[in-house]
Amino acid sequence: MKKRILYIYPESSTFIRKDIGFLSHHYRVITPGHDWKNKSLTPLNFLKQFLFLCRNLPGSKAVFVMFGGYWSFLPALAGKITRIHVYIIPGGTDCVSFPSMGYGSLRKPVMRTFIKWSFSLCTELLPVDESLANSAYTYLPNSDYPRQGFRFFFPRLKTPYRVINNGFDPGFFNSDPDIKKENSFIAVAPVNNLMRVRVKGIDTVIMLARKFSDCSFTIVGLSDEVAAKLGPLPENIKIYPFMPQQQFMGLLAESRYVLQLSVSEGFPNALCEAMLCHCIPVGSSVGSVPSIIGDSGYVMDSPDPEYLTARMDEILGADADTRRRMGLIARERIASLFHISIREKAFLDLLEPSGQQ
Repeated sequence: MKKRILYIYPESSTFIRKDIGFLSHHYRVITPGHDWKNKSLTPLNFLKQFLFLCRNLPGSKAVFVMFGGYWSFLPALAGKITRIHVYIIPGGTDCVSFPSMGYGSLRKPVMRTFIKWSFSLCTELLPVDESLANSAYTYLPNSDYPRQGFRFFFPRLKTPYRVINNGFDPGFFNSDPDIKKENSFIAVAPVNNLMRVRVKGIDTVIMLARKFSDCSFTIVGLSDEVAAKLGPLPENIKIYPFMPQQQFMGLLAESRYVLQLSVSEGFPNALCEAMLCHCIPVGSSVGSVPSIIGDSGYVMDSPDPEYLTARMDEILGADADTRRRMGLIARERIASLFHISIREKAFLDLLEPSGQQ
């Protein structure tokens, strides 16, 4: 009979389901399915989680918790008491604070306290990128803090950590590199409020669309409500609501470039998925974005409009052979460095150091 592990998260997502998928090949994975999005239900969720842990934690091999937050505290505390290993996976917002934009869990005193307690009590932290531990922040001028990351905000934290990057399946994300529409750009991000318009760099994408009217821009994930608040958008922008991967792969396949101009990022899945579809990456110098792009695309060091305009002229000036080659390099980079099998092996080595599954 398979050993049991618990996997806890605030709400389901594609990358969480991928983790559960490969772990289920080797273990019996139990998930609570509690939805922590509704803040008014937080006290009730604590009670539900307490009962869930009472029923399922005894005899479990380990516990994984995606992101630090209210939902990570009881598992970390229970693991400390029972000596069952609890691994928390910092993923982005739980490691940053941008009060001026109203973004980042660490800007909220109560949430910050629960994250600190959780990170202190758990067995080990498994951030999806090194930048989430401690990294200089230079992208925005006059930013709230000179550095970001849980070790910057919690300098006395003694919990060990190891980086396990997100992973992707090149067999699922693939396309013909010769069907690209020239001068076409795509940005993928779930945006359901104006704060996320800025955090995900959608305002910058709109600005570029206005300046480069001979290019086409596609934004996937922008809600109709938010789009209406942005006023009349340029005619060269197409807006789509957030959709399953299978549906937007066709949009990735025909796009020449992918834009990831966020002001803060953990490990952007959509960027990697687009690169697997031969999209040339254009991203901001935040979080893991530069290390994901490497030499396969363009890293933007500033959101300044004049600077971005000059860089866009440089990007659009590349010849056809260079563009095709960069698309191929982008796919190969993700397939070789961030293959889903690498993440799976890292998890299994963590759970069974001897390699005995």
